[in-house]
Amino acid sequence: MADDGHPVQIVRINEQIEEGPDRYELDVEAMREIFDRDDVRDRPICVLTVAGAMRQGKSFLLNFVLRYLKSADKENWIESEEMLSGFEFRGGSARETTGIYMWSQLFPTKTDKGEKAYIAIMDTQGCFDHEALMRDNSLIFGLSLLMSSVTIYNLFRQIKEDDLHHLAFFSEFGKLAYSGSNSHYTPFQKLLFLVRDWEWVDERPYGLDGGKSYVSVVLDSKSNKETKELRERMPTLFEDITCCLMPEPGKKVTKTKHFQGTVDDIEPDFLRELKALLPSLLGPKKMSAKTIDGSRVKGKEFVDDFSVYFKNFKENDSIQAQTLVQSMIENGQRKSLETSLATYVRSMDALLASDTYIEEDQLAEISKTYYNSAIELHASSKTMGGAEAQERYQGLLKDALDQELEKYKARNLKNKETKEKLNQAEKLRAEEEEAKVQAQREAVEAQMRQQQAEEQRLEEEKARIQAEQEAIEANMKQQEVEKCRIEEERLRMEAEQEKLLLQGKLDEAAKQALEDQRKRIELERDMAEANAQREASERARIEQEKKALEVERQAHELNVATLNASKEALMEQNKLLRDQIAQRPVPAPAPKPQIVPVPCCIM
Repeated sequence: MADDGHPVQIVRINEQIEEGPDRYELDVEAMREIFDRDDVRDRPICVLTVAGAMRQGKSFLLNFVLRYLKSADKENWIESEEMLSGFEFRGGSARETTGIYMWSQLFPTKTDKGEKAYIAIMDTQGCFDHEALMRDNSLIFGLSLLMSSVTIYNLFRQIKEDDLHHLAFFSEFGKLAYSGSNSHYTPFQKLLFLVRDWEWVDERPYGLDGGKSYVSVVLDSKSNKETKELRERMPTLFEDITCCLMPEPGKKVTKTKHFQGTVDDIEPDFLRELKALLPSLLGPKKMSAKTIDGSRVKGKEFVDDFSVYFKNFKENDSIQAQTLVQSMIENGQRKSLETSLATYVRSMDALLASDTYIEEDQLAEISKTYYNSAIELHASSKTMGGAEAQERYQGLLKDALDQELEKYKARNLKNKETKEKLNQAEKLRAEEEEAKVQAQREAVEAQMRQQQAEEQRLEEEKARIQAEQEAIEANMKQQEVEKCRIEEERLRMEAEQEKLLLQGKLDEAAKQALEDQRKRIELERDMAEANAQREASERARIEQEKKALEVERQAHELNVATLNASKEALMEQNKLLRDQIAQRPVPAPAPKPQIVPVPCCIM
């Protein structure tokens, strides 16, 4: 089963320690597990926080926020039969949440600028009650305002003078933070007064429309001189101020400890108004990304900025507006310095990439261009703190740039040594390769001489076989002539014998002589036939040798062609190697200085 998320405590307050920095703990690792993931760290973060007094339903409200964000059906999300769950909540007077909690699951969205971002939900302990120290109030309320893009100020029945007094501290913070500053941005973003259990519905209706009318009257009130100045300054502290009037969620929610989150126990009017409110805050392109001095805060930066502010809260015995001002000044100037330094480093890395060596005077000239660009980038950034802080951090930036330059000089010299070693090794390799090619060429030439001798031998063998074939053919013709002579002699003898027999004059001795002569002639004829057969076999043998010799000749010609091709390839390879040796590598001219732009993310 997939994890739907759970509360993660990121700020703890040790109730056993009455005062001092050890009373507060920040779990940075827990925050990194949420915000430093691959899919989150480089995305803008939209943060919604609910702040306010104890036991007024902050966690209860946030669980409806979670239900809306988790629901796939954005039309009927509130009617779910599942029990309300998420952050711990219960009825009664005892405090449930202490410190600051973050929901472990982030929710993808599109900002009001149409950019892909993630929504983070933060829950805080109740402030401004008898159990909380003023220092606790300042830390919890201050961090929630500083690190939220939407702060819901959860109030009961109406916006009272005390509620505005609690904001007066941050009014002073805003006044100090931006006096003498280069920044043109407000310190805080969206503030929503959420007035629970609104009773005067006949005067002003529930929802944002009634709230808008009500908050305009409250902020225009002249009833108190101290809060008059606050009311007049409020629009300069927040980008947007609005209000929503909400009915009571019901007695079963507020008057008993046994409410378990069943929607059926909640008043329909409350559900109706909540169903209208949350989409207007959390719907697509409704939320703004968290910004500091106008720059969007991304996932990894959110952890770093939160840590800086927490550290300043924790280490100061008395958290004053000046403390927060200094915290924001230091954080903004630090981010400006890091951005400017990163621009210089990225440009120098590109210049000396791939073991490139640049002549020292040329490196100094190019580095000076990048150096001045980094200084100008820092000087042009709209950060808090005025000229004094700007000058101090510019000095720190120059020191950092000088240190980086020394590293790049050493890196450049190392690149030079590496290049020289590579050139020497390349020269040796080329010489060895040339010697190898020369040996191969000599071996090919020797092989070609051997092939030429073999070619001559084949020609001689061919001539010998041709001569033998001609001699055999002449002999065969002679045998044919002799065979014809013998045949004629035999026919003559037979005719003579027949003649003598007819004449009756043939005696036995002559008859025997004729018979012997006949046998001799037949023997000569048989011998002539045998010789003819032998000559035919010899001629067939010579024909086979001739064919074999032709095949051998063709193979020889193929070998000769292959050797000629190898010789030409070796000669070409030898030529290339000679060219490589003749032309020693020289350092390539340095590229034209180009400033690598880095988006300025001043936090």
